[in-house]
Amino acid sequence: MYKRIEIRKDGLGFCYQGSWISIAATDDSLIIAEEVSYEVAIGSQFSKIRLLVKNGKVYAETPLGTSELKDPSQILENLKKINEEVVKTKNTELYEKIKKHISY
Repeated sequence: MYKRIEIRKDGLGFCYQGSWISIAATDDSLIIAEEVSYEVAIGSQFSKIRLLVKNGKVYAETPLGTSELKDPSQILENLKKINEEVVKTKNTELYEKIKKHISY
């Protein structure tokens, strides 16, 4: 699926088409977004357009509003696959958080 997935304490990340994509696990949701860096020293931040995963549903969050995706099955299936094949053996606490948010 992805050549290298980096597991962090509160999420994971991987390179996709030259951009670093982060999946952050919070108590409320999973946040899937591109990490954006600026030339000034403020560190990286999430892009303003991102996906949120809550209770097995996926939402697109933008500056214009938040909407539920009609068919998030491929996103949820790929998250489950990454969680089972990569995260489960490396970070059990993160594994459980992801499992809770995607509801399986």
